[in-house]
Amino acid sequence: MLGVVIWSCQRTGRAIIWCADHRDLAHYERPAVSATRISVEAGDLVEVVLMTERSVRRCVSMKLVEAAYMPEVAAELKGRRQAIAAA
Repeated sequence: MLGVVIWSCQRTGRAIIWCADHRDLAHYERPAVSATRISVEAGDLVEVVLMTERSVRRCVSMKLVEAAYMPEVAAELKGRRQAIAAA
């Protein structure tokens, strides 16, 4: 599934993804041991594989599709006064 990173931490390797299905946000945590060290920023377009664990959506894997795809996404979401309707 495609999604846009809305928050990331370079130090911890964590990220929050807004997925194309407009359901709950997905959480990503970089594996401690990984052959490929992916680094993402808010606004990057990513492809993720999801699983649900205790009602939390988690990214099992993540691949960068396009850097800086929507760099204004965090500011846009913060500025909204109404909830975003699910598709």
